[in-house]
Amino acid sequence: MSYDTMVEQIKAVPQECLVDIENYIQFVLYRYNQTVKTEKTPNLSKYFGSVNFKKDGLSIQKEIRNEWN
Repeated sequence: MSYDTMVEQIKAVPQECLVDIENYIQFVLYRYNQTVKTEKTPNLSKYFGSVNFKKDGLSIQKEIRNEWN
């Protein structure tokens, strides 16, 4: 569909419906921007593994903090 056809259809719509059309266009643009953002930020989990700690996270922090004591 071309912009000219879309503009002609919008011109044929009653004034009361213009708010709904504006809201729908904003929604479509929001949804489009969300999909573009997710495509630009790739999922790096397939390149980097995760570290499995055998200890509790708080005990590891305590050992690090008491390193010089």
